[in-house]
Amino acid sequence: MQIGSKSRAAPHTRRLLITAVALAALTAVSACATTPLKRRTALIGDADLEAKKAVAAENSIDAAKIPARSFAVLPFTVAQRDTLLTPLGFGLADLLTTDLTRSPQLKLVERLHTDAILRELDLVDAGVTDPKTAPRVGKLMGARRILIGNIMSARPGVVRINARVVDVLSGTVQELTTADAPLERVVDAEKELALLLFERLGITLTPAQRTLVEQKQTTQLAALVSYGRGVDADAHGDVVAALAAYGDAARMDVAFSAARAQSTAAPAAQQQTRSSAVQRVMDLSTTALNQPIATRVPEAVDAPLTTSLAVALLITIRVTP
Repeated sequence: MQIGSKSRAAPHTRRLLITAVALAALTAVSACATTPLKRRTALIGDADLEAKKAVAAENSIDAAKIPARSFAVLPFTVAQRDTLLTPLGFGLADLLTTDLTRSPQLKLVERLHTDAILRELDLVDAGVTDPKTAPRVGKLMGARRILIGNIMSARPGVVRINARVVDVLSGTVQELTTADAPLERVVDAEKELALLLFERLGITLTPAQRTLVEQKQTTQLAALVSYGRGVDADAHGDVVAALAAYGDAARMDVAFSAARAQSTAAPAAQQQTRSSAVQRVMDLSTTALNQPIATRVPEAVDAPLTTSLAVALLITIRVTP
């Protein structure tokens, strides 16, 4: 039988066909909505298994064989959990990791792996603050050097960031910097820290690489704090809370590309998308019972990312040789 605009298929057969199409569409919508959540959960599970193996084989790990240019950035710690400083500590460390990846001369340990090691050692909340214990953590992460630091309130509206670099092989500690920055300019402090790190590690950036480092992911403090909550939740293995926080950050600043990338399946967005998609499928199915189905490819809309202009820094940085 040939099917065309003048098809006279039996109503019963036609209804069965449309029902099958609707069910298939609903299944696809459901799968698309849950796959990112399941995939992220699976990745965290795999990372936890690898962390357990690393701890079990700790005595056999030869720190001398860890690549010299391998590097890990740990979350900036706070004296006690704080609704503002704690997420800032996690968020800034994540942005710093991204900036350090701009040079191929550094091999950055993925946050997924650092989080798993911190969970295995029960250090997510306490953080790594003692330079004497830092080499063990770095060895388990497979990093020759690790950055540890803390963030605190210097005075109202101003935060102070302290950062040190620990050499896992020698155990030496390099006091990197102490930087005071207004909360609204805390991303500028992170950029200065990234550039200082490259300098101290003896890495010269190309003009293109430096431009990438200097680009700001976001200039909105609220978006950065929300993103930091997502990184914090990720470190605790709470995937649902992480996705929700990333989604909030992406809505606060649509140009925040890291938040957009991480918020692929924020729960609220999932439910809204699933409900609207189901309704569209049911509407199409109802209409199709009485008239031929016409399909067309929807137009894709993707707003280009925006880049903030460089501005003069208003940050005081004190570097200890």
